[in-house]
Amino acid sequence: MNVTTVPARDIVRTSRELGLSVSAAELDATLAALRTLSDADWAKPTDCTEWTVHDQLAHVVGQFEGLASLRVFFRRHRVGHRRYPERTRLDAMTQQQVDDLGRHAPATLIERLAAIGPKAIRVARRMPSLVRRLDGTRFFPEDPLPDSRLGYLLDVIAARDTWMHRVDIAVATGRPLVHGPHEQEIAAQVIREVGAAWAGPAVVLELTGDPGGRWAIGSGTPVATVRADAVDYLRTLAGRNDNPALDIDGDPGVATPIASARAVF
Repeated sequence: MNVTTVPARDIVRTSRELGLSVSAAELDATLAALRTLSDADWAKPTDCTEWTVHDQLAHVVGQFEGLASLRVFFRRHRVGHRRYPERTRLDAMTQQQVDDLGRHAPATLIERLAAIGPKAIRVARRMPSLVRRLDGTRFFPEDPLPDSRLGYLLDVIAARDTWMHRVDIAVATGRPLVHGPHEQEIAAQVIREVGAAWAGPAVVLELTGDPGGRWAIGSGTPVATVRADAVDYLRTLAGRNDNPALDIDGDPGVATPIASARAVF
């Protein structure tokens, strides 16, 4: 069966409405996954080396709480920066989320996420365009983004961040990762950004499994086709897997730029 090769440069950035529908679908998938975990799973370490599964849940809840309430966002941003001045403001804020919420039992946090998640998405849907155009580097100056506008964080990064933490939890606990059609949009947006930053030779990147696809990256005639498992390679782009399993048909020199590419999660 032929698979269409989509130029990464032709991928359109997620719209507000599509981004929020992807966030809602990912929230449902994350809640379903969390409700399958056992008591023993919560203390297991994750790829976020300072955090357990329980800590990751606290962070995800904190992310949605910050979206639902600017007051909560600014308080954790301010307190986190004061408490952890050696960290970037983003890392300090996310650790403050864990500090604030990690004392709660997992069952309490899951129900809190089930309540605050839909509210946060409603808040994002009503957010005025003027606010969506605010420069995110005002809050996180140490973490440059492909698009500094707040709307990018809401439309693209919110669902991507939640998805990657669901992957982290599945890897940590050995539980199967249940896929849904919304993940295709998450993967496509990641590849869009990889393509925009790509400085290597032209390649065809074929990600197998869910959420897979086939994309042309770079300009000119591709020197190789690179195949990799979709989740495995997206974890590489997130900095969680330095040695992806790559099947290269063509110039083997593309292995280095493919394995070293990164995207914001």
